[in-house]
This record gives sequence, structure tokens and C-alpha cells, in this order.
Amino acid sequence: MIKVAIFDMDGLMFDTESAYSVVHGAMSKKRGKEYTLELKNSFMGKRASEVIEGLNIYWGKNENVKDLFKEQDAELVRIYSESVEKLKGLDSLLTFLNEHSIRKCIGTSSRRFLVGVLLKKFNLESEFEFIVSGDMVERGKPDPEIYLKCIAQLGVSPEECLVFEDSLNGVKAGVSAGCKVCAIPSEYTHHDDFSIASLLAESLDDKVIGNFILL
Repeated sequence: MIKVAIFDMDGLMFDTESAYSVVHGAMSKKRGKEYTLELKNSFMGKRASEVIEGLNIYWGKNENVKDLFKEQDAELVRIYSESVEKLKGLDSLLTFLNEHSIRKCIGTSSRRFLVGVLLKKFNLESEFEFIVSGDMVERGKPDPEIYLKCIAQLGVSPEECLVFEDSLNGVKAGVSAGCKVCAIPSEYTHHDDFSIASLLAESLDDKVIGNFILL
């Protein structure tokens, strides 16, 4: 029986992946490089430090990482505040989980302050028991550390947790942690093979999710 829902954030709860595409595309262009879909997909689900370090290597500039974060974050916060929206079905799924007394938390590779920007924007801060973010772990997805930390804090067994993910790295992390995993592919990940997931849904309000939880 599913007792807990663990949510990824980027590309799953909010349309942040398009924001990252804009920001990293502009940063790459500034440095004379193209930001390709293949490059973006290789970073999906990974911690911010891994992404910035990977971009730094790709650009071949050996720039100061702290300066790169400042450049990136200023634009991300602006876009988050101005245009990032919730993804289809988030509100209805949260309502469904509340109606069936399913606990909720967030396990995201994003940094804690960026999670806070969006939860505050959409008045969702009280919806989740806690957040395990990318700056709280040493190893990013597909390593299961983020989800293992969630499980430990929840005090439940992995089999009682349903992880919601949009990236293959995230799905692998959830499966490695021993959780049930619902894959909801995005426009960036729909070509990936999610066969290791427990179920595949088209959106957060797909009926297969409720049916799976109530089995």
C-alpha cells in the first residue's frame, strides 16, 4: 500500500526545464557554444553543481564556479518569478493525495532556495512535510541518496513510497532506493526508455496514478 508520495520538482511539478534551457542556452551562446538537447538531457536530474561543472568543462573556459552560479541564478529567479507555471495536474493530484491521507514530501536535485521561490509563488509551502534538495546530498541522481534520505526521514519502508519523476536519472534513483516509481515523461525525456518504472503516466492527473495508489 502506498503511504507516501515523493515528488521531484523540475519538469515534474513546475515547467522549470524550459527556464534552464533559456538560461543555459544564453550562457552557452555568450561563450561561443551551442546548448544542444543532447547536452541538456545528459544533465537532467543531476545536482546544480554537477550541471554547472559540466557546462564549464563543455565551454572550455575554466571559469570560477561561484561566478557562474551568480550569473545563472539571477536569471533563473527572474524567469521563475515572471513566467514559470505549474504543470498539468499538480493541483488535482495534491487534492487526491490529501483526500486519501497520503503523506507528501519533495526530493529534488534543485537547490533549496530555488524550491522555496516556487513553493512560495504558488502558495504550496504547507503541502509538503519536508524537502530534500540537491545541496543536502553528496551524490545526485541517478544515485539514490536523495530518496534514501527522504525514506529515512519519513520512517517508512521504500515499498510504501511512490516517487514521481520526469527524468530517467530520477527514475533510476527512485528504483535504486527501492521505491515504486511513476514516470511522467516531459517534452525533453519522452524518447527515453522508462520500462524500469512501476507505471508510466501522461500527466500528474492521469487516472492510472489514482488506480495504482488505491490498489
